[in-house]
Order: sequence, then C-alpha cells, then structure tokens
Amino acid sequence: MIRNSFKNQSVIEFVYKIMLGDQMKKIILIEDDEILSSGIESYLSKNDFEVETCKNFEEAKIKINNSFDLAILDINLPDNDGIGLLNTLRENNVRVIITTVKNDEKFIVRALDNGADDYITKPFKLAILRARIDKTLRTALVKDDFISFKDLSLNKNEGCFYYKDEKLDLTALEFEVMNLFINNPNRIFTREFLLERFWDRREKFVNDNTLTATIKRIRDKSDRDIIKTIRGIGYRMDWWFIYFTLWVYLLYIIFWKQERKRE
Repeated sequence: MIRNSFKNQSVIEFVYKIMLGDQMKKIILIEDDEILSSGIESYLSKNDFEVETCKNFEEAKIKINNSFDLAILDINLPDNDGIGLLNTLRENNVRVIITTVKNDEKFIVRALDNGADDYITKPFKLAILRARIDKTLRTALVKDDFISFKDLSLNKNEGCFYYKDEKLDLTALEFEVMNLFINNPNRIFTREFLLERFWDRREKFVNDNTLTATIKRIRDKSDRDIIKTIRGIGYRMDWWFIYFTLWVYLLYIIFWKQERKRE
C-alpha cells in the first residue's frame, strides 16, 4: 500500500529524502584507482548522488572550490599523502570520509585530528560506504535558540544544558566539552585532540585518565549513552536515536493518512 502511494519508492528512501532534503547531494571522489573510482561513482550515481571524480591531488585542488557536500578522499594519493588536501576540504566546509589501505591506528588518528569526519579501510563493500555517507551527511537538528539530542538540549541564549527539562550543574570545562560534541554530531574526536584542545591550552599537564574522568562525570550528570566511546580512538555523540524516532513518527503519519483515505 505504501509503495503504491510513493510510486514504488521505499519508505526508508522517502524518509531519508525528507531528512536530508530533496536536492541531490554533491560528492567529490578523490581516488587514483580507476576501477574502484568507476565502481563507486556508478553505485552512488544510481543512489541519487551527483559525483565528480579526481585521480590525484592537483586535479582535486582545482575542483575543491566547487560546492560539494562531501568528499571521499583516498588518503594515500600518488602525488600527496592527502592530509594537505584534507585541510583544504575542511577549510571549504566540506565533510570528509577518508579511505585507506592502512589499518593503522596512528595513521587514522592523524587524519581524524586533521578534520576527517569518518574513515573506511579498503577493501570495503559499497553498501557500507553508502551507510557512512548517510551518517556523515546528517546534521544536527538545530533550531534558532536550541540544539536538542534525546533528552538533552542546549539553550544558546542562556548558555546552559538541560536534561529532561532540568538544568545541568556543569563545570565550565564540562560545558565546553558538551558544546563541542553537540555542535558536531557523529564526528569522532580523538583523545589526543580533546586533551590538546581543553587542557594543553591551559598549560596544565594532565594524564589520559583526566579525559576519561571528565566524560564519566558528564555521563553521570546526564545519560551514559550521550557520548559514545570509539574504542582505541576517542569519542562521538551519536545521533542515530533522533533519526530512528523521526522515522517512526513519519511512518505513523503515513499509515494514519492511508487509514483516513480508506475511511
């Protein structure tokens, strides 16, 4: 019944377009392996993405100024290691997923510290890449004065967080950490990045346990699932719960309308 209503378009695809908008998302694919590049381009084009391909660093630099929503960047380009290009992409407000054959923790951490939103190691299935793209393109559900996540909300005017409508008693440091995460949904922040951002600038020596203790206090004051641990790398505020709730709500509306028509 639903498929007929939307001309054989699946409900998930319908909801996804509502969430991200009807406009086709534009992706720049920077990959020197022509067979892999062709396969990714063909797959994404069939899934309603506009894809522009580049084979190397120099070609990509010329095209970056075009308006792209996301970049898929092979960090091991033949004429550059990709970090410089990653920085340029982030300066142009382009979200970045890096691809690499190096399943090396330090190498991945370096890319994440330089602004990558996510990573995927080769070889990978195209469906997995699509899932990473979908996740990265989702942005915070932001209103003029509020940012909300589950039962947590940031009141920008008041400069404070609420959990289940109760104001949280956060230290200045805890507030800064929460503010960073809620304004960067789904982005992975490495432990090294967080330590440098919030402690090194205060010229205070801290050990790794200081960050762990701060995250634990935030979880204790709000919800233990607010900030997810990415084992061996760092932390991320995961927005899947919000989008799942939206899907359920929209499905309810769709079924409700269909029942009204039948009456």
